[in-house]
Amino acid sequence: MSGISKKAVIELSKKGSRLFRAGQLEDAEKAYLEAKEIDAENPYVLSGLGDVYRKLNRFEESGAQYDAVLDKDANNIFALRGAGDARRGMKQPLAAIPYWLRYLEINEKDSHVMVRIADAYHKLDDSESAIDFYEQSLVIKPYDPFALLGLGNVYYAQHNDEKALGCFEKLLAKNTSHNVVLMTMIGNIYRRRKEFDRAMDHYENALELDPKNNFALFGLGDCFRGQLNMEKAVFWWEKILDQDPENQSLWTRVGDALVSLDRMDEAVRHYHSSLKVDHDLYAVLGLARVAQKQGDYDKACYHCEQALEVDEDNVRALEELARICDEAGYTEKAQEARARVTQVR
Repeated sequence: MSGISKKAVIELSKKGSRLFRAGQLEDAEKAYLEAKEIDAENPYVLSGLGDVYRKLNRFEESGAQYDAVLDKDANNIFALRGAGDARRGMKQPLAAIPYWLRYLEINEKDSHVMVRIADAYHKLDDSESAIDFYEQSLVIKPYDPFALLGLGNVYYAQHNDEKALGCFEKLLAKNTSHNVVLMTMIGNIYRRRKEFDRAMDHYENALELDPKNNFALFGLGDCFRGQLNMEKAVFWWEKILDQDPENQSLWTRVGDALVSLDRMDEAVRHYHSSLKVDHDLYAVLGLARVAQKQGDYDKACYHCEQALEVDEDNVRALEELARICDEAGYTEKAQEARARVTQVR
């Protein structure tokens, strides 16, 4: 390659890098491709093009550029890190990990890559390895928000509430960018422990920052349910349905709550709203319970039979049918339902 060609590649590579940093990705791609036409093996050009494609979510093309660099230089740290990131974008965590591990052999203090490895292990349900890499990252950067959040999530999934709280509360004390997520997660832990007042404090703090946060709204409603205050549970859950009318399970849940409050007409409307989204066994059985409470046993049986048309061996529906028939005095029909339960089991 002539000196003029080398200079052109350098200038085009610099131009591509400058455009990439400015967010002008299509123009950056053009600059790198022009440079690649002159020197198809230049590692700076290939890595730069890989970065552009990664930002454009063209992960397979991105990975191919990094791989081309690694074919010539297996220890190129930019390509190793990028190749791992490209596999992450392809949702291939198992394929991403070896690239990042090789990268860490060369650049062993990169806490960001440690977190990426930990995240990948977490996705692969390898909690032990995930915890190991999160902790390695925190040795280098003790308040890294992504490491603390990731580690807390692993402990949360393991129901190790004390360690999860330690991570989340440490992060909450130092970091503001994850406040709503953290407050909600902390609330979830206290709610799981049935410490409802403490949980509600965190949900309310989250809602001050994000009044429409569905996770906080649900948690707050569920705390009131735990305290047997169904009126307030319904109040908070309805706020979710106002903004998420496709939330089928919540339509049914609120319907059940309304039945417990003896607000039958509203319960029926909620069950029907659930069924508008899709079939839901529990909404159909909810309609059966409403009909039973209103003394309309034939209608109650009809709804149970509706459920059994979809799943003829459903034990819950058969038991509900038997119970309703007992109350209605339909002895033979109740016995038939119980016999079917015995056969299924």
